[in-house]
Amino acid sequence: MSDRLEENVLILRCRVGDRDALSELIVRYSRRLRYFIGHLSDSPEMTEDIFQDTWVGVIGKMHTLRNIESFTTWLYRVARNTAYQQLRKKKRSSQLHDNIVLPDEQPSDAFSPADAARIHDGLKKLHPAHREVLALRFLEQMSYQQVAEILGCNLNTVKSRIYYAKLALKKEMEAKNGKRS
Repeated sequence: MSDRLEENVLILRCRVGDRDALSELIVRYSRRLRYFIGHLSDSPEMTEDIFQDTWVGVIGKMHTLRNIESFTTWLYRVARNTAYQQLRKKKRSSQLHDNIVLPDEQPSDAFSPADAARIHDGLKKLHPAHREVLALRFLEQMSYQQVAEILGCNLNTVKSRIYYAKLALKKEMEAKNGKRS
């Protein structure tokens, strides 16, 4: 509770131009945000560029944040939009199947901690949109609703993307292990 209150104060201070508050917010989110961006970008250099551009965007758009309680979701949305802007400059991304309606819950495959390195290697080979939804949902542990807000799409679209991202990751993991589905 006190962490959330402290963060809200930092955000308010940042809105009035307090550079120390901005620095502290950057430090708080640095590791997680770089990790998320790293799953969207093609290289460490691009990750760093997107990270910096994200914070430049945050500074410029801080006044548009309506609800400071939703800062984290808003920050990730700014990062996502920044990443996709840079990726569009570099190449055109393919469209995903966005309009498929799925049941509310899909069975989830559990992975042991020993599989973490293999999973991260598999994630690197996925389409950026697949990496993005998996990173937000499972690595950042965001709800489907929070993911939908960050992506700017409806809940069924998020469920669809997560479903197809899981299939793609499973296929990648099986290919790496020499199995075929």
